[in-house]
Order: sequence, then structure tokens, then C-alpha cells
Amino acid sequence: MNDAEGDTPLDERALAALDAYVDALQKGERPDRECVLREFPELATTLTCLEAVERLAQSGVADVSAPGVEARHKAAPLSPEWPSMGVWQTRVDFGGYELLEELGRGGMGVVYKARQKSLGRVVALKMILPTQLPTEQAVLRFQAEARAAARLRHPNVVAVHEVGELHGQPYFTMDYVEGRELGAVAAGQPMEPRAAARLMAQVAGAVEHLHQHGIVHRDLKPSNILVDQEGHPYVTDFGLALACGGDSQLTQSGMIVGTPSYMAPEQAAGRRQAVGPGADVYSLGAILYELATGRPPFDEPTPLETLVQVLEGEPPAPRTLNRHLPRDLELVILRCLEKRPEARYPSAGALAADLERFLREEPVEARPRGPLHRLARWCRRRPALAIRLAAALIFALVAHLSYTLIQQVTPLRHAAVLGALGMFAAAAAAFEWAAARARNKILVPFAWSTADMLLASFILWITHNPFSPLVVAFPLLIATAGLWFRVRLVWFSTALAAVAYTLLTATAQPPSEEAGLWHHHLIFVAALLMVGTVTAYQVWRVRALSRYYERRPLPGG
Repeated sequence: MNDAEGDTPLDERALAALDAYVDALQKGERPDRECVLREFPELATTLTCLEAVERLAQSGVADVSAPGVEARHKAAPLSPEWPSMGVWQTRVDFGGYELLEELGRGGMGVVYKARQKSLGRVVALKMILPTQLPTEQAVLRFQAEARAAARLRHPNVVAVHEVGELHGQPYFTMDYVEGRELGAVAAGQPMEPRAAARLMAQVAGAVEHLHQHGIVHRDLKPSNILVDQEGHPYVTDFGLALACGGDSQLTQSGMIVGTPSYMAPEQAAGRRQAVGPGADVYSLGAILYELATGRPPFDEPTPLETLVQVLEGEPPAPRTLNRHLPRDLELVILRCLEKRPEARYPSAGALAADLERFLREEPVEARPRGPLHRLARWCRRRPALAIRLAAALIFALVAHLSYTLIQQVTPLRHAAVLGALGMFAAAAAAFEWAAARARNKILVPFAWSTADMLLASFILWITHNPFSPLVVAFPLLIATAGLWFRVRLVWFSTALAAVAYTLLTATAQPPSEEAGLWHHHLIFVAALLMVGTVTAYQVWRVRALSRYYERRPLPGG
């Protein structure tokens, strides 16, 4: 974004002040203009434009249907405070259309139910939000959406009728579907399996039509699928559509676009060149997962945590959430949700064909994977438990080999160390079970971290050797705490590790030649504090970025 007074780019502080000013205007507040201009005088022209647009939005939309009329305002405003599904008492003219009611809006776009005056038909009219100052990129993306949708003719794709611009306001009209979004139809409850498969087979066929015309949707989700009163689905909203193999600069490599819960891993990683038809196949599987179980595959408290799960985790097996789900349909869903695009269905058409086989009660092509694949899935589904079990196994093997081949220790101490490592593994399994069922999700990580530190200290204590290689457990447990993305948990684990190690070295009986190496212990404690500081800072920075992007609208509206 460039300064309105010149070509000097605004710095981050000025952009943040501008964002806050826009947020206040859209909330109906009166931000302190003079206070902003005292610190950022270069924003004067930009603020004037923002205020003018906001006044226009609050006073109404101009009736520009008559020649020469530029600003005849109606009583019904197009302001953000309007109910998203409210019917207006006064109709609003927009060129050759009469706006009847607002159907919905996103970060940049708004959709109205409208009547085309010349033909008397009801259509859906989409435009950029009147209260936004559209950037050139936003306008180009809006036009690209219209062009992409206009190329498509399929019974399950919302058709575009007209693309135009009225006094600088780009718009396009499309079929008006009398019905509800798929999310409202499912209402957070599992659908009957055959009904879900039948509906998604039609949607997959429509997406295959997109791919045959060189278009990847990139934002398939329940709210972008409309279901009419007869139960027929329609794919809509091509705001993030991408031409297959195209070189569009509307989205750049590294930019994450889409909806996290339904986003393919390659899309979540921002690898734009890797996003192809396979990304839409993944999204179709995520939607089918939600229809089958009543929840999306990943739905964490923040978009950041959801993206991490999309990249690294595995969703619960669908049949663990809905025991009435047929095994074959679960196999279809899991094949769609494979991390690697080449492991999914080769096309949306292949997915539709497999769903049709399921409906005809024929064997589906999706087959169970081998034991190694299932083990990898289990580890991704329960990473905290898998890491601890692997660490306990490795430590047990190292201790056993050391005690039998190198050191001469009593069988009692040998058994005590192996038993303590077994307790560590059992505690990890118990906390994993509790984490999945606990009502208070915040306390479980703190309790788990405390148990880990106590058991690690106990294992080191019974070895009578503060210099044991097992001491690496302390920094590893601090780093593991960072995977929960909670700064306080990292500091809590760091403090526990420092105190536990200090007490351990103070009470241990080191060999005589190591008795004078107290400064080594101080260095190790300092290293623990540094590991905790770096981990906490990285977690804080990632969470700050997450909060920032949560407040910004997704491209495409």
C-alpha cells in the first residue's frame, strides 16, 4: 500500500494505525483523527477517503439507474450493521437491478438477492463491499472470479449471467439458488451415510467439470455449496479459483489462502505451485468427513493450530466418531485426506466414481493401507504420545546396552531404571487419554509437563549420575512444551526443569573426580533458561502473527 501523498510505502506502524482506524469506522465509532495525524501526517488523504466512503455507505447507495443521476440516496443503507439475511423494507436500485436483501458477505465481497428489471428474474448479485477501499489486486481477483465462473456450464455449478461495472463498482450476477448452505443443512450432526455420499458424488462431479476447464476452486467448504429445496447441491464462490498451470500474480508463492479446516497440506504450506486438482480432492474429503461425523477433520481453537494439524497431524478415524459409518465410506474419506497429493484420488471424477460404487454397494477402489502406513498415521494423530513412547524406548535400549556391556550395575538398579522408563511411557498414555476427554483443555498440558519432569528427575536420581546422557531429557521436554503453542507452558516447563536439575545435582553423590565441577551444573542450568527463552519467544511470535492474520479478511471475500 502506498502513501496517498506520494509514492513512499507506509511502514508497519502506519499500516497498523490505518487498520485500527478502519476497524473503528466499520464498528460505527468515531476514531480520533487528529491523534492519528499527529503521528502519521502522511495518512491525511487516505483518512479523508475512508471517511467519505463510510459516510456514503451509512447514508445509502446511490440510485444510478436514471441517466445523469449520481447520488440520489435511498433510505436503506448497505452498512455492515445490517442483518446478513434481513429483508429490506425499501428496495435499492443498482443500475438495471433492484437489490432486495443481503444474502451474505465475506472479507471483501457481499452477495445480494436482486431482481433484474429488464427480464423480471431473480438473481444473486455479487460486488466488492461498498465500505471497502478496493485495491487493484482485489478488483483483479474479483474480475478473475467472474471470468472463471462464467466459463462453467454444469447442473451443479452456479451459472454467471452478466459481468459489469457501474460507476467504478464491479459486479456480476449469477443464478439465485433458493435453499441453504450445506453447513446449515448438516447443522453439525452426522448425515445419513448414503445421503452424504449421494450429495458429495454430485459435488465431486461438478468439481471435475471445473478441473476439465482448467480451474482449481481452492476454497471448497460447506458454506460454498448451496443445497436447493429438492436437495441438489451447487458449487459457488470462485473468489480463490486458480487457473491450472497459470501464472497469475493475484496470489503469490508463500501466501496462504483458503479456509484452514478444509485446506490441503500443500495449500496450508503456501506452496502455490503445488496446489492443483488434488487440493480440491482433499477439500471434498474434508467436507465428506464433516457430513459423516458432524465435525471437520481439524477444528482447533485458532487458525494457527488448525494449520499445524493440517500440515502435521491426522484426524480421528471417522468411525471412532460415528460407529454407524460404513467401513467403505471411511476408506473413501481417508484416501481423500492423504497428506501427499499423489496418494489421493487422481481426480475429482475418480472420487465421484468411487462414491457411486459405494451407493451401488460395489467394492470401492480405496483400500486399507499397510501396517507401516497405519503406524505413521497413528503417530501423526497422537504426536505427543508417540514422541514420548519413542524416547522411552530409545532410552531403555541405551540403558540396557550400557548396563550389560559397559557399566557394571546391580540388577536392582538396572530393573529400577527400566521400570521408571516404563512408568514414563504409561504416564504418557494416561495423559493422552485424559487430554482427549478432559473438559479443561488448558490444565492437562501443565499436569503432563509436571509429571514428565518428575519422572525424568526420578530416573536420573536412581542412576546416581547427574552427568548421565539421560539429562538431555530436560531441554527436550522444554522444546516439546512449545508444540502446545502456549508461552506460559514453556516458561512453566523451563522453571520446572531448572529447579529439578538443581535439586538433583544438590542431592546426588557424584564420583570424586567430578565433585568439583559445580560450574558445569551452572552452565547447564543457564542453557536450560536459554532454551526456554528462545522457545517461548518463538511461540509468542507465531501467536502474534496468528492473531494479526485472524483479523485480516481472506483474499477473495
